[in-house]
Amino acid sequence: MEVVQTLVRAVMRAFYTTQEILVVDALVTHSALRDDELAYLMKMNLKDLHRLCAGLRDARFLVVHTRPEIQEGKSRPINRTYYYIDYRQTIDAIKWRVYKTDKDMQGSVQPADESKEYSCPRCRAQWTQLEVLDKVSSAGFLCQRCGTVLELFREHDTAGHQQLSRMNNQFRFMTDMLQQIDRIMVPECTFDKAIQDARPIVREPTHEALASVPIEPGSLFGMKPSAVKGLANVGPKTMQVTISDDMEQERMEQRKRKERLAKENELPSWITETTVPSSKSELLAMMKTQEPLDRPLDDDVEEDDMLPAKRVKLDTAAETADEKGAAMSFKMEDEEDDEQFEFEDVV
Repeated sequence: MEVVQTLVRAVMRAFYTTQEILVVDALVTHSALRDDELAYLMKMNLKDLHRLCAGLRDARFLVVHTRPEIQEGKSRPINRTYYYIDYRQTIDAIKWRVYKTDKDMQGSVQPADESKEYSCPRCRAQWTQLEVLDKVSSAGFLCQRCGTVLELFREHDTAGHQQLSRMNNQFRFMTDMLQQIDRIMVPECTFDKAIQDARPIVREPTHEALASVPIEPGSLFGMKPSAVKGLANVGPKTMQVTISDDMEQERMEQRKRKERLAKENELPSWITETTVPSSKSELLAMMKTQEPLDRPLDDDVEEDDMLPAKRVKLDTAAETADEKGAAMSFKMEDEEDDEQFEFEDVV
């Protein structure tokens, strides 16, 4: 475990600022710290401390944990933030950073077929291996420009290889410790273990803080719920549950919908009911209920009692009948005369 802590401290001192180094050193020493305790050690306010620890959290150098606690003299709990280091997660992050940096550095090195390995001592021209293959002598490859024997560059003299070698030398302290860590078993670090192994902070009398008690999981604010006065008899005493089939419920709704539509489309009574009697009995009953006339109507009505319009119509009809009779009698007389003047056929 000491190798792991040494690696974390060395990486922080190599790549991070002084404040971040102090935060990680405090967590390595105390195992777990609350935000107000860490702010007391760092001489910072909570807002700046949270901003500083957010960057370390994103880099996987610390873990943030929040739990509710109740302070002495207060009834409502508050959420308190704790910081601790998960060493397994931090080691994986360091390995990834080393691997990524090495790959990025190797990508900047030119391939062997593109690097100019041969140089002319006279004209200072540089050539690749493919360019000097067509001009060779017993002494070696010749310059394409002046014909002088070319000199071969050493591999470690190139700029890309020098940069890669320098990086490997600078990262050697990390790679060596990572190899040692791979041979051992790093224990799992959780918040419960970290808070159990935490070292208390000795505060000055002028900067004492109120002690807080964590709330047990499963309890409501760490206290039993109290009953509210006046709400004892609220709520139904009994409950009735009716379980019905979905098809039956659907049929009932459909029947109710049809009844509602039939009631809405029903015709008014002045259309469906008629005042004309449909039978003789109804007609007689209606006649009895009507008021009698002022004078009875006789079947034999004299001609003098008729109205003038009716009398004119009767006279006109009589005259028309007389004319028709005269025409028919005249026609019959003509037919008789014709019969008298007919001749018999002589045989």
